[in-house]
Amino acid sequence: MKFIKTSILCLATVAAAACHKSEAPTAAEGTITFAVATQQEVNDVTRSKVSDITDLPVAADFTLTITDAQKKTVWSGTIAQMTEPYTIAAGEYTATAQYGSVSDEGFDKPCFTGSMPFTINGGDSKQITIPVSLANAIVKVSCTEMFRNYFTDYSFKITTAAGTQIDFPKSETRGAFIDAYKFTIDGTLKNQGGTAQSFNKTYDTGINPATCYTVTFDASSVGGTSITVTFNDTTETIDLGDIELND
Repeated sequence: MKFIKTSILCLATVAAAACHKSEAPTAAEGTITFAVATQQEVNDVTRSKVSDITDLPVAADFTLTITDAQKKTVWSGTIAQMTEPYTIAAGEYTATAQYGSVSDEGFDKPCFTGSMPFTINGGDSKQITIPVSLANAIVKVSCTEMFRNYFTDYSFKITTAAGTQIDFPKSETRGAFIDAYKFTIDGTLKNQGGTAQSFNKTYDTGINPATCYTVTFDASSVGGTSITVTFNDTTETIDLGDIELND
């Protein structure tokens, strides 16, 4: 199920190295301003959006890069550095906006990126809106009431493909942002009688950007546990074996 929300974060004027300011554009120049539109598109059966999981970045924190038709960078910097109107030489360009990095993984670490090609003709005055979307995946851990009733203590840890380890203690409800490749979840459960069980499971297929994956743990009232993993609308139940719950 897909939920889409678009937020226009800002309107900022930018400059290119081939530009000069404080002069009226000539017949071979035009003026440009840029806006960043954040698309909060998250595939999730619970209809989540990014702002449900973390604060959205402010527009000033995005890095903006402008390249010409020869792929040469003519300007790069944060939007916060763009404070004055500028003119730019006529030509073909691509504007790329990015916040964060997919290699920086953990809680409250979203990465947004997007690009927009544009053409400037002499005398043009244009606003270019760059759509940016989530480039990493989100992983959440959830426990049912039955699970919480029968396991007095538990903790989980996710290890990403890059080796980043993210701890999910018993009280953790946030979603972690990871590179959309694969992850391994480890857990330790302790039942009412004090018996502990550890497990390990790797998920390495179907991990996509802009997708929220919830690993849900449940326990049977007659013993045994299962892990329910939801990838979009697909649910997988994994039997971890019988455990005596009422010692």
